[in-house]
Amino acid sequence: MAEESIQRPALAQKVGLSRLAVTELLAELEIYDLVQVQGVLGGTPGRSQLSYALKSDAALTVGFDVGGTKVAGAIGDLRGRVLAEMTEPTTREGADSLVAQLARMTEQLCEMAQAPRLRLRRAAVGVPAAVHPETADLSLAGNLPGLEGRNLRAALKQGLGLEVLIDNDVNLALLAETSQGAATDRRNAVFVALGTGIGGALMVNGCLLRGAHGGAGEMGYMPLWQIEAPGVAALEERVGEAGIRSAYVAAGGDAGHSVWDIFVAAGTGEDAALRTLDGVGAQVARALLTMLALVDPEIVVFGGSIGARPEFIARVSQHVAQAWMRPLEMVVSSSGGRAGLIGALELARRHMLDEMFGVLPG
Repeated sequence: MAEESIQRPALAQKVGLSRLAVTELLAELEIYDLVQVQGVLGGTPGRSQLSYALKSDAALTVGFDVGGTKVAGAIGDLRGRVLAEMTEPTTREGADSLVAQLARMTEQLCEMAQAPRLRLRRAAVGVPAAVHPETADLSLAGNLPGLEGRNLRAALKQGLGLEVLIDNDVNLALLAETSQGAATDRRNAVFVALGTGIGGALMVNGCLLRGAHGGAGEMGYMPLWQIEAPGVAALEERVGEAGIRSAYVAAGGDAGHSVWDIFVAAGTGEDAALRTLDGVGAQVARALLTMLALVDPEIVVFGGSIGARPEFIARVSQHVAQAWMRPLEMVVSSSGGRAGLIGALELARRHMLDEMFGVLPG
């Protein structure tokens, strides 16, 4: 995985096995078509001089990021490289139609990647909902009509003919950032997604926290001001797009302004826009401080159309720095709108590797 190609002696040294053992294992991997001879790297002729490479496309994964308006899909190889990718509008006709859509997209992706369908080993799907960690039942799935309370995993397993993993889309965004993004190799991290609404994901000691019902990290439901009625996303109503526009109008701003317009107005120094964004930054900082006290992360990654704006992160950072006792790194997602999709592929890849080669210790 770590090398483009490597000779037997170097491989034996890296893994701590004898050359004979490595030779036998390489021969077995060749039989399974998982490695191939890349060439000869100098020296005298002989098998020890052969350079071996992982055949990355010998086993593949398919990942999907299902949103309220669009669904993105991709096929990845053993190294996690994307071989084909596509996006199309999300069906709004319920679970059966969504399963049919993802099954059709899977076939199209295989054609685009010129990959035999039989090489697909595992699928993963990200959804804007809480996913029960045991039953995979969906809750808080208001953006996906007809899916609340449904077990999408069983239907997808049958429709795709693959073992399917389902997780919250923000959880997968955090997995993308810690595996190959802005928080690579960080074991304690928070992802804050802020756009139409606000969502969060938590990683502690290298493990995603999902909670008893899959709702861990759902920042939007924090009752920071008063105890709200069941199902009311108190924080989300203040810092999501609708809440920002409402606060802007209350501050004397133009009711016709979009959130984008408000950021532009703040850039020109407009008082109503500045006060609105300062207030939103303080509210998000208050919620983030609660997360910091609970899980003590080393880095916070921001994503979403609002969360990814540097001037917004600067406001949140200023408030947090005034109240938090330790330095905290805050960064913008390096994966952007593809974070959920990349995370889905990574989740599927990890489970595929565990299934093929066994779970690594530690």
